Amino acid sequence: MAPVAYIEQVRRMFPNDPPYQWTVNADSPWAPMAKPVRDCRIALISSGGIYHRTQAPFDSVKNDLTFREIPKDVDMAELQVSHYSPKAKKVQDLNTIFPLRRLRELEAKGVIAALASPAFTFMGRIFTRTRLQKEMAPHLIDRLRTMNVDAAFLVPV
Repeated sequence: MAPVAYIEQVRRMFPNDPPYQWTVNADSPWAPMAKPVRDCRIALISSGGIYHRTQAPFDSVKNDLTFREIPKDVDMAELQVSHYSPKAKKVQDLNTIFPLRRLRELEAKGVIAALASPAFTFMGRIFTRTRLQKEMAPHLIDRLRTMNVDAAFLVPV
């Protein structure tokens, strides 16, 4: 199977927007796993703009740098989508962009040691890269550290 030509696909989807300035990293920030996944506490992070009906929706314009915390035992029927992308708003199965139910199943089967609670969501398509890197990301990383998370499952939307 050929890889998805993601950049070209995005340009076709948004022909009237200026070309996105894709980030190019000279090195990788990833660290090797310190222990097997079955022994890890895993956090779920999605850029799907998911929020609980009691929380404020995300700003409908680009560059909302807030995130929402969703308890892992939430009733999925109480979740909604607030996202810049019309396609994200029309998602029928939230597990495709926020696989909370699937990760709860993996926890129950012992495939992962624990699913961290809360899970985190934010709205993707953030163009203010510097603010994302210097404001939102460090705050989210601090939250993950206080939760003793071993690894994060990131779901881009």
